[in-house]
Amino acid sequence: MKSRIACLAAILGVALVLSPTEKAQAIPAFARLYKTECNTCHTIFPDRNPFGDAFRKNSYVWPGNLPAQMEEGVQYTPPEGKGGEREWMVTIPDQVPISFWVNHDFIVNKDKVPQIDLDGETELEVFTAGNFRGKAGWWAEYNFAPDREIGEVYLQFRKVFGSPVNVKAGRFKPRLSLWKSNDSATISSYGYNDMVVGLNPPVPQDQLDAAGATIGNPFTIDREQGGVELNSVIGNRIFAAAGVVTPPEKDHNGVDYYGHLSVRIGGTDFNGSAPAISLVRESLWDNLALTFGTFYYYGGSQNVLNNIDTNFQTVKFSNNFYRLGAESEVLYKNLRLRMNAIFGQDDNPRGAGGKSETSRFYMGQGQYIFMRNILGAMRFEYQDIEREGITRRYIPTVVYAPWQNVRLALEYVHEIQPKFTQPHFINREYTARVTFAY
Repeated sequence: MKSRIACLAAILGVALVLSPTEKAQAIPAFARLYKTECNTCHTIFPDRNPFGDAFRKNSYVWPGNLPAQMEEGVQYTPPEGKGGEREWMVTIPDQVPISFWVNHDFIVNKDKVPQIDLDGETELEVFTAGNFRGKAGWWAEYNFAPDREIGEVYLQFRKVFGSPVNVKAGRFKPRLSLWKSNDSATISSYGYNDMVVGLNPPVPQDQLDAAGATIGNPFTIDREQGGVELNSVIGNRIFAAAGVVTPPEKDHNGVDYYGHLSVRIGGTDFNGSAPAISLVRESLWDNLALTFGTFYYYGGSQNVLNNIDTNFQTVKFSNNFYRLGAESEVLYKNLRLRMNAIFGQDDNPRGAGGKSETSRFYMGQGQYIFMRNILGAMRFEYQDIEREGITRRYIPTVVYAPWQNVRLALEYVHEIQPKFTQPHFINREYTARVTFAY
């Protein structure tokens, strides 16, 4: 086994050495549109820097002045011949940004058969985003594999009726965490994005059925929902959002509610303006940015219980729940530290006697960028769901980007999770991922 792992590491190492490292011009859609480079908004993609975060919050309208090399007529001046009876056409961008994203994984897992899988998961996603003359921004995506479904599709109207408030409508992920699932250069997304309360620990299917298992509360922080959100940047360094959404379950009654508040001290503000740097005396705040965020989500779900007394016919029951989160990020030059804590309670996630369950999740991740295109990261996650047990994850990652739109990543996940019949179950998985975007 050790020889196989060493062989995989050697192949990746040779690729790193032989891959060209010259500086590349921008490739993905926004970079092409604005005649800039990918690292204007990203460190090592898809990890956004503060300017990229401001660009997204600003409905994909360029914060501040446009890049000097960009022709303003590309997006802000109506071309000749589009006046008069065709005046409505000026709202259509001359270049519609369309991009695609491809991942392929090579997996080594000591606890599975086969242990080596060179045909791991392959993902192909196509998306388009932009703005209509600075009045509204849009985003739409479709995942061809493995999900084969539409992702986020929404329109956000900017500064409605001259107010500082933006209105987002469509199908989107509610603005809860400071970071979206793809805001980390690591391979695996943060565990709280997929955490579900009410599931039994992993057991064979026959034991699962005999236990009368439920699907639990299907809510996850990182899922798309249809809804409306109001958001605004207040005083450049405070961002607030609140919304109502309806989960995708067809038998759900009513709407869910959420709110988000974040503050940034130092660094680039939420409108994309960098702090003034003194040429006479260097200050700690020239390179330090602190971001703090909190969110609250309240909702209800219609769950399903397998009833062994009625030939496994499903029985539906209601469950009200909440999630409360607190987060922080420290960014100093090439060092980034992220911390997260989420607390929750479900009134009746299993339908068995109406018992409530609490849940907790803690995460800490540190990452550092070496030589502008090599990133090392270490993450620890602690997940505690009542009646299910405690799960711990240790996740080191190394990422190399030979070009701004191509990256190679190697990640190890050491997961210790509860098991139905034993004290714990250990899952050890190595993943090598090749990603490119255009």
